[in-house]
Amino acid sequence: MSRTDGLLPAALVAAFVALAGCSTDPPERTVVTRSSTSDASGDVLVGGHSTDPEAVAPAPRNAITDIVRTTVDHGADEVTVTAEFRDLRPRQYLDLTADVTTDRTGSRLPTQATALAYRGETAVDVYDAGGSRCAGAAVDVDFDTNTLTMTLPRSCLGDPQWIEAEVDAATMRYDAAPDDPFGDAVWEDHAYGTGRAGWDATVPRLHHP
Repeated sequence: MSRTDGLLPAALVAAFVALAGCSTDPPERTVVTRSSTSDASGDVLVGGHSTDPEAVAPAPRNAITDIVRTTVDHGADEVTVTAEFRDLRPRQYLDLTADVTTDRTGSRLPTQATALAYRGETAVDVYDAGGSRCAGAAVDVDFDTNTLTMTLPRSCLGDPQWIEAEVDAATMRYDAAPDDPFGDAVWEDHAYGTGRAGWDATVPRLHHP
C-alpha cells in the first residue's frame, strides 16, 4: 500500500466532517408571541392612607388586587392580556391597566389600556397621548376562575411588530365613609414583581407571529 493510498481515507473523512458542520439553511429565529408569568401572592401595596403622599404599606390580606399570574398573547389580529387574581369579588372596584410600548410608539408615551370592573359592570378604555379610543376593545371577567381578560385589536396599537405590556392592578373604596382613614387609599399590585421592586421588573417583549 502506498502512502497516497493510506492518506486518501483520512482526507475524505476530514472533508465529510467539515461538510457535516455546514448548513445551507440559516437557523430560524425563535419568535416569542406569548408569555405567561406568575407573581407572588400577598404582595399588594397600599398608598394614600396617610398624610404622607409617599407612604406605602404592605397589604397582604387584599386578595382582589393580588395578581398571581399574567398571560399576554400577541396574536395575529389581537393582543390579549389575562390576569388571574387571588380572589375576585363581583361588587368590588378593580382596574387592570396595561401600558403597552411598541415599535410604533417611538419616543412617545406608551398606549394605555385600562379595563374596569365594578358591581357587575365592565368597561375598557384604550388611549394614547392624543386621547383616542378604540371601539373594538373588550373586557371579560370570570369570577369562577378569578380572571380578567382584556382584548385589544392590533389596529388600536398601530399594528406593531412587537409589544411590551407593563401590567398593573389597582382598587379603591368607592363607598368609603367620610371619616374612613382609607377613603383615599389605592391598593396596587404589579404583575411582574414583588412590592415596589415590581416597577423595575423586566417586561417580556412579544413579537407579531
